[in-house]
Amino acid sequence: MKPASILIVEDDFIVARTLEKTLSELGYHVAGMASTGQDALVMTREHQPSLVLLDIHLGDTMDGIETAQMIHEQHHIPVVYLTAYSDDQTFNRAIGTSLYGYLIKPVTLNALRTTIEVALEKFRIEKSLRQANRKLNLLSSITRHDIINTLTALMTAVDLAKMNATDPAFLEHIERESLLLAQIYRQIEFTRDYETLGTDAPVWNPVQTLVESTARQILPPEIKVVAPVQDVRIFADPLFEKVIYNLMDNAIRHNRNVTTIRFDSEERDDGLILICEDDGVGIPPEEKEKIFDRGYGKNTGLGLFLVREILGITGISITETGTPGKGARFEIRVPTGMYRM
Repeated sequence: MKPASILIVEDDFIVARTLEKTLSELGYHVAGMASTGQDALVMTREHQPSLVLLDIHLGDTMDGIETAQMIHEQHHIPVVYLTAYSDDQTFNRAIGTSLYGYLIKPVTLNALRTTIEVALEKFRIEKSLRQANRKLNLLSSITRHDIINTLTALMTAVDLAKMNATDPAFLEHIERESLLLAQIYRQIEFTRDYETLGTDAPVWNPVQTLVESTARQILPPEIKVVAPVQDVRIFADPLFEKVIYNLMDNAIRHNRNVTTIRFDSEERDDGLILICEDDGVGIPPEEKEKIFDRGYGKNTGLGLFLVREILGITGISITETGTPGKGARFEIRVPTGMYRM
């Protein structure tokens, strides 16, 4: 079997040469050595290694963590970090990326071999899962397309029957059927969003950018959005934009007197609190947890359920803490390492 190829990214020449010799002795193929983040990106693109062994603290404008993120996003290649530092701040920055391994210098032979093999196996499993998900999603997409076509034809038939109905009792039944068909349609559309949940790697989501773009899409001009969160990025599933969308949609759908939706953040010892609040009627105490249940609510009852599921992918939680009569307040708790300011 062809040996795994390793790209070494290390700005200390002696350390890089030592790693090259050790990796060769362990039976790996060394694809190349780079000393800067930019060189690492070029060599990754050219050689497509099985794994990148990367020093976190590179003597370059682009540090190892930034380099690792770009390698993962552009090439989907696993990265194992090397560092001479074992402090919490360095580790928390690293763990906020797609982490496959973390080695403290000086690296022992056994630790190097074990970490590389675990990282490669983890990547193989993830790749197999992604391929399986793609096949399942394709089947789901075809099935959903066929159902929607049939449903559209049925909705058209119901509309024609409504136009020709003269009996008030019959018309009432037709109206009820029309509402039920519309609900079925929304539920099927929901599966389009939910089937992609967790299939792509988490990314850094710019909160203010998502808030502003969502507000332009769905908010009427009389509702103001305030979002002093320009420096906040959340490490979450790419569907995080649906979190912002559903929180805004929930505010305007259930509160006729909302005039302002505000997003803010508070940094605490255990992480970040991202807040979304409005000046509507709020949520009754007995419903504060129920609103996150699947099927609860006046419409599909899936919006806030989806929000909690999306956030849970990267260990983020959400609760409703507003005061009834003064507006809803959603607190999104982001663990340390899963956000940037």
